[in-house]
Amino acid sequence: MRVLLFVAVALFVLPATAYGQATDTRNRALIVLDSSKSMNKDAGNGGTRLDAAKQAVSEVVDRLPAGAPVGLRIYGSKVAETSREEACKDTELTIPVGPLDKEQLTGAVNALNGKGRTPIGNSLLATPDDLGSAEGRRSVILVSDGGDNCAPPDPCEAAREVARQGLELTISVVGLQVSERARRQLRCIASAGGGSYSDVQDAGDLGDELAALLARAYRAYEPSGTEVEGTTAKGDGPNLSAGLFQDTITVGDQRWYTLEVPQGRRVLASVTAIPPYESGGGSTFRTELLATDGGDVAFEQGLLSGGRTATELGRVETHSVRTSGATDGGQYLVGVFLDSGNLEDVPVALELGIQFLAEGEEVGLTREAGELATPTPTPTAADQPTQTLTVEDDSGPPGWLILVGVAIAGALIGLAAAFILGRRAAT
Repeated sequence: MRVLLFVAVALFVLPATAYGQATDTRNRALIVLDSSKSMNKDAGNGGTRLDAAKQAVSEVVDRLPAGAPVGLRIYGSKVAETSREEACKDTELTIPVGPLDKEQLTGAVNALNGKGRTPIGNSLLATPDDLGSAEGRRSVILVSDGGDNCAPPDPCEAAREVARQGLELTISVVGLQVSERARRQLRCIASAGGGSYSDVQDAGDLGDELAALLARAYRAYEPSGTEVEGTTAKGDGPNLSAGLFQDTITVGDQRWYTLEVPQGRRVLASVTAIPPYESGGGSTFRTELLATDGGDVAFEQGLLSGGRTATELGRVETHSVRTSGATDGGQYLVGVFLDSGNLEDVPVALELGIQFLAEGEEVGLTREAGELATPTPTPTAADQPTQTLTVEDDSGPPGWLILVGVAIAGALIGLAAAFILGRRAAT
């Protein structure tokens, strides 16, 4: 096993030139594009909104690295909106997620004609299957010029359901010349899906917004959450509640955090290491979850390589460690280690997503910044109730004999006092 690990490490620490043109298929994106009837409206730049979408895709494919994993889902392109029932089923995976074929992608988009309704909810529900469940970040990028007009399903609820299916699945939205009402719905979708919302009023800017979202999906991973400083000593780390936190770590270092777990909850800790894109080399990266008594609960290990070394898209490594069931509550420990290897000695960003799940609660996206928790108090001598202890000494006379002796002595003292008083009275 150690020999295999050594070989794997060696492969990851080869010079950067060995990986200069490789494609990291872990991270993949799916464009969900609106081709409804409203996309035929004038975009204000001499063409329609659909023309703007076609131009944007043409611009984007020239910016993406060759082989970038991408797919295309289209809705509203085939069935006229007059047939509501059928039009609301009009959503199709036009190009399955796979290595980028620029001609195929631009050809599919250029052939579109705005025709039907806007079944956003149904389209979103199909995206997890489109992206698959393999390891890696999965990004949905929805481009629409209006809100869903096919509910149910409600598109915000659909986004929440999709987001619950994986810590690494997000939905971002680009609204193209949308009304205020549609904007509210699209913002809700992005928020529920753990992604971002971009508003585009100038149709000529659509390509830039789409390119920015795709670049983020493949290369840039900015950590978010409350900034904390893990310690190098087990048990001394900051006390974390549920939510997102961020820290940094360097090669040969370790970080410890304490989790304040409510009684009856399952623990899930997701730790993402994000090396700088310009860094090179590779190192062993591992995450541990320990119980309050110090026993191992979960352990995960991988190989973290710098962005320059791994691929032209960069590299992000995520570990998820968890308890198998509900706990009795109290403190658990999370340890993060960046061990052997030759990853360049630069700070590596860490993002920690902490969840405490009730019985039957599904794993979802951690989006809110967490707060430092109040440590669980450790009982001290001052906290213990005072007790009076009675100690019997078996080496002395029995207790009843002592009492009898005391009584006799008292009687004799009384008689002596009476005799003395009587003599004084007689004189």
